[in-house]
Amino acid sequence: MLPRRPFYFLRHGETDWNKARKLQGLTDVPLNARGEAQAELARAIAAGLGLKSIAVSSLSRARRTAEIVNRDLGLLMTHYDSLREFDVGPYEGSTDGSWLDRWFADGAVEGPESFGDFRQRVLAGTIAALTLEHPVLIVAHGGVFWALQRLLGFADLTHAPNAVVARFDPPAASGGAWRITLLGDQPTPPSAITA
Repeated sequence: MLPRRPFYFLRHGETDWNKARKLQGLTDVPLNARGEAQAELARAIAAGLGLKSIAVSSLSRARRTAEIVNRDLGLLMTHYDSLREFDVGPYEGSTDGSWLDRWFADGAVEGPESFGDFRQRVLAGTIAALTLEHPVLIVAHGGVFWALQRLLGFADLTHAPNAVVARFDPPAASGGAWRITLLGDQPTPPSAITA
């Protein structure tokens, strides 16, 4: 289980594959011009969070987003393969997401990394990331956001918009629910998600 410590999460900026609604998994697709601009907006939000360290997926779209966010902060950025997007296998580059509901339900889907295995990988990466100096910003992927929600007991999974900072707050009391708040003057208004 995750340590009961607050942290921040940022999905990478937009790529051309995001724009085309293609599954990109482990393909190292770079940010497009809009993604770079989104990361600049996230940089302005991150500047006011008092961050002390950044944990980042080893894929270039997340690394580039983190580099932009970190431009004025100059923080240590630690890279984690365990925070990479899930392997979508034969669906790489496809727009066919017909199998995702079965995958989210931990059903067998031939080819992609299983949601259970992916959650365990994300759990290990997040636990490692949360040993860094706090507050920590994790810069990763939409699938990592889904995995974190399920690990924290969320029944319904919410989509993470590109380059919108989310704050994860642990339960205030034993048996309580984690809370996720989307932050800032970004295209998506601030909102809260609770388990």
